[in-house]
Amino acid sequence: MPGESPHFDRLQRELGEYFRGERDAFTVPVVAPGTAFQRKVWDGLGTIPYGTTRSYGEQAARLKMPAAVRAVARANGANRISILIPCHRVIGSDGGLTGYGGGLWRKRFLLDLEQRPGRTRRPAKSRSPA
Repeated sequence: MPGESPHFDRLQRELGEYFRGERDAFTVPVVAPGTAFQRKVWDGLGTIPYGTTRSYGEQAARLKMPAAVRAVARANGANRISILIPCHRVIGSDGGLTGYGGGLWRKRFLLDLEQRPGRTRRPAKSRSPA
């Protein structure tokens, strides 16, 4: 719904810090409507450390659902809050880039951004619910 929110200033500040290399996690409150399974997958995305990647299979195994690789990938793709919920950090088992709603060039950009040397990291405090 269009309009103003006190969270927008914080979101803009945190995204700016992320793109300048000053932030590696976000504290802005996030509401991500989805099924219980999708929310579990999205919560799991938040455990992938900044600057690293995991395969869809590794992510499924960490969620204790090793046979659910395709379902995990589908839920990953249903994430509508990319960057804040870092779905770009999940890659194919061969190390290749696969599936990203914003285009693989954006996924590559975000992964490269997180690998740039000299990035200062500002750890996030716990995210408060909205």
